[in-house]
Amino acid sequence: MSILMYKQRFRNPNYRKTPKCNYAHIGYIATRPGASKNEGMRHGLFGKLSPGELVEFETWQEVAREVRELSYKNVNIFRSIISFAPETAAELGLNDHKAWEQYIERHIQTLAQKNGISVKNLSWVCAHHNERSHPHSHVAFWDKNQRLMKNYVHPKIPDSIRIQLIKETFADKIEQYCREKDKAKGDIKAVTDELVSEFDEYVKAAHPKEYKQLKELVGRIEADELGAASLDGILGDTDLNPLIVRLFELKDKMPKKGRLYYKLLPEEVKAEVDAFVEELKNGNEYIRNLINEYADSKCALAMLYNTDPENTEKYRQKAVKEAEKLIANKLLGVIKAMLNKEHELSHMEYTEAKKHYYTEQMICEILKMLEQNIVSLDTEYDDKQKTMSTELSKAAKKEWYLQHKDRGLER
Repeated sequence: MSILMYKQRFRNPNYRKTPKCNYAHIGYIATRPGASKNEGMRHGLFGKLSPGELVEFETWQEVAREVRELSYKNVNIFRSIISFAPETAAELGLNDHKAWEQYIERHIQTLAQKNGISVKNLSWVCAHHNERSHPHSHVAFWDKNQRLMKNYVHPKIPDSIRIQLIKETFADKIEQYCREKDKAKGDIKAVTDELVSEFDEYVKAAHPKEYKQLKELVGRIEADELGAASLDGILGDTDLNPLIVRLFELKDKMPKKGRLYYKLLPEEVKAEVDAFVEELKNGNEYIRNLINEYADSKCALAMLYNTDPENTEKYRQKAVKEAEKLIANKLLGVIKAMLNKEHELSHMEYTEAKKHYYTEQMICEILKMLEQNIVSLDTEYDDKQKTMSTELSKAAKKEWYLQHKDRGLER
């Protein structure tokens, strides 16, 4: 079975939020659930920022920062997805991280050429997501010496990329198809786009169910943004029932009046909330990784001012506590929403579906909050690094640090 999907889009560089969104997109594809990780790293980003050897980047942030700066300069950052049906990926030997690295490196020039980007000006990064139902790779690419901003890319361009990728990826199968159709071609270059389209339609007709499923799945991930990770991918095989029970037990223990903030809770209720946060952290790898990312970003920010390595662990422990407090307040926000709904509807009953919904909403709110705080901290790090490189006095630097050190902890 030969099924390949290709999608491409970009955020308009003129939009105010484009730099931040492009930064977040790099972090998302590098770290989201299902992302195949580089060896010994917590992310899976690889690629080439300039011609040469393929690189597995030390951090995804180094790439995200460059993407953000280019976005401020109105450079188009193209986002694309290449996806296969599981059986097709297996046939092609795309079974691990290295195999996907080789595949993308082999075909990246097709994406560049069709978008009018020369090899010498091409920069690209990629992350492989090993989804069982549709293994795929996210590729972000751009022209590092772009002169004119693009507001529009004709739909024919991504479609022509898809056709060319099919032509290159399934050369043997197309040749076999030609022979069966009495259209033998001795050279793959002689295979026209029309013939590839005919071959593609033949495959769709032969495997309609698989094609429909893959199309739906790729359509679902086409609009990936920060915080838009599939909840199925985040939760994996996690049994939500224990979390549902704990969440509703907590709700019943909350004060019925007043502001519902962590610092205002009775000590015994705080202990219950702390235990719930610990359970969330220990039971979900994605939440745990985001807390580590938050701590890394917070440490980097603090170490710009105080470079004593003995303080690193102290900064990290403090940052983890801050992240846990942020999670606790998001948890309380979901509980507050439930209590408000109960107040509006005096005889409200929670069906199992509603309980499941509120528990999922809680997890989504926590993930979105952590991801947004990490992006804000990394942006703040860059701003502070620039500030610290100027000729400010030591007192001025200290004042700047004290003003910014607790940003993100509104409650």
